[in-house]
Amino acid sequence: MKTQSGNFKAHDGTSIYWKGWTPDNAPKAVVHVIHGYAEHIDRYGNVVGELLPAGYAVFGTDHRGHGKSEGKRGHVMSFQEFIDDEKQFQREVIRTKFPKLPCFVLGHSMGSLIAMNLVEQSAEGIRGLVLSGTGSRPGTNIPKILLAATRILSRLLPSIHVKSPLPPDFISRDPEVVKAYVEDPLVYNVITPRLAYEMNRYVVIGAENSGEIQIPVLIQLGSRDTAFSGQKELFEMVGAKDKTFKLYEGLKHEVYNELAQDRIKVLQDLRLWLDAHV
Repeated sequence: MKTQSGNFKAHDGTSIYWKGWTPDNAPKAVVHVIHGYAEHIDRYGNVVGELLPAGYAVFGTDHRGHGKSEGKRGHVMSFQEFIDDEKQFQREVIRTKFPKLPCFVLGHSMGSLIAMNLVEQSAEGIRGLVLSGTGSRPGTNIPKILLAATRILSRLLPSIHVKSPLPPDFISRDPEVVKAYVEDPLVYNVITPRLAYEMNRYVVIGAENSGEIQIPVLIQLGSRDTAFSGQKELFEMVGAKDKTFKLYEGLKHEVYNELAQDRIKVLQDLRLWLDAHV
């Protein structure tokens, strides 16, 4: 295995960190992982561990305001900034290193919204799309009054930090995963009103435009995932004829980081789907 990392300058000069894992032998495809809110690319070790031995290179960034990238923590003025950063990463890093390889995009949680909107805007060079912890609407456990307040504060006080409403154990039933998440110095529990508003806006935009998605799609979800709602609705709205919906009973938000006996099945389903579409 070869590990590499670097930085690129986004359109506004923000330094974006990226990291990649390449198998010892020539890879058969590359998987572009787009991580979720308040985390970073190094939390995808289970995905890397499953896909690398199967011949896949795995590459991803730390979003602006996340991990080792520059930017105010938990904040963007426009969600399109995330999407444009990932487009630039594909152009300048992934396609430069792997110009002839099939490329898959895997987005988790907030990353699924980035991935979905990215593909809707341009699917050129992308073989397939994987969405984890996704949906078509904000989560049902977010009070409507909070959604309304976010809309107002995003205009009046867009960049103030407020505490995230989600408890850390929403991610997984594995206590070791939750403990590592809480103790990770690169994970945080704050968000700005503008990012919260933009996330809620783009989950709807992504769903409304999902009929434009024509490349193969795999959706993987835990039945106890509360981050978003309307998951089956999103699946039905996706325009692709080749689409697969996998619901895992009892699992929470991070299906790739669930209890070992459960994530084995989730990761195997991911690998087998990729293998069928290379």
